[in-house]
Amino acid sequence: MARAPRFARLRAWYAGHPFLTVAAVAFVAGALVVGGWLLPDTFRTVEAKVPNVVGLQFADARRRLEAAGFDATEGENQTHPTAPKGSVLGQLPGPGSLEARGTTVILDVSLGAKRGTVPDLAGLTRREAEQALAAAGFDLGDVSERIDARPRGEVIATVPRTGMSVLQPAAVSIVLSAGPDAVTVPDMAGMPVEEALLLIEQLGLAAGPMKADSASTQPEGTVAAQQPRAGALLSRGAAVTLTIARPSPSLEFEPTP
Repeated sequence: MARAPRFARLRAWYAGHPFLTVAAVAFVAGALVVGGWLLPDTFRTVEAKVPNVVGLQFADARRRLEAAGFDATEGENQTHPTAPKGSVLGQLPGPGSLEARGTTVILDVSLGAKRGTVPDLAGLTRREAEQALAAAGFDLGDVSERIDARPRGEVIATVPRTGMSVLQPAAVSIVLSAGPDAVTVPDMAGMPVEEALLLIEQLGLAAGPMKADSASTQPEGTVAAQQPRAGALLSRGAAVTLTIARPSPSLEFEPTP
């Protein structure tokens, strides 16, 4: 209630000075108009949608963001099998989000496809080769053997070959030496037992205890199965086990489990 006389006096003063009142109102209105013209961002919304820049080169993405009122900075650098080097992989905030102008948009940039050089594995064992491949960013692929003058078990070749630059992830296959005197096990399925035993002897291999298979569909007295399988590489003197279909009682066999 104490403030009422003061406001009454102000109203009376303005009523007695109409020209000053009009001038004050005009000044305030003019200031608002001029401010809106000189500083438009102060008097309008400061939010905008973040444009989509994924896939653009970083420099182009930055220009597009700056034109929309945003800043841009480089985030993580990541390898990518297909995205060109320097292109934008992702952005934060995401495309289409409503953000204040001046917000910094973080852009993850592609380093391009990752490549690795196949290391020299010659002379290594299988285990050593696998460790060397892992250190170079590769997986171990197929492992095969081949008769060679180098000691048995040593790596003698790789696919892809040593020194090649390969897109990763990738697997490298290795070829191991089967030794200079290795023997390829022949396919003896269906062969009469006597002929199979003779062939094993001629190849410098040994016949292991034979097994009997009374349920085999192979002709009686022939090889129904063998271990190791056909095509395997064995050192001379290694044993080959034959399973005979419905053999005659005169042969000696190891019981079949």
